[in-house]
Amino acid sequence: MLVKGDLKCLHCGFVNCQWTGARGTLLSFAGVPADQRPDGIDANAIVRCARCAGPVFLEDVELVISSQRLRRIRRLREQIAAMDARRGRAA
Repeated sequence: MLVKGDLKCLHCGFVNCQWTGARGTLLSFAGVPADQRPDGIDANAIVRCARCAGPVFLEDVELVISSQRLRRIRRLREQIAAMDARRGRAA
């Protein structure tokens, strides 16, 4: 399950950027949009505050649901409904 939120510093309260990634993973630069990453930084490096180098946490977290995932859910629901309809006719 993907989540997104703001990376906020625990020390100075500075909001560094928007982060997107899997729930429960480390806050690495892999979840930061490429245009907001510092040059030459490893994508697996843990994010620190750009202002004071303090630790960051994820604030204002919300779920990310992609259109592909929604289509898949809709298709599965249609398949289940069709199976239930066949069972109803056979009974």
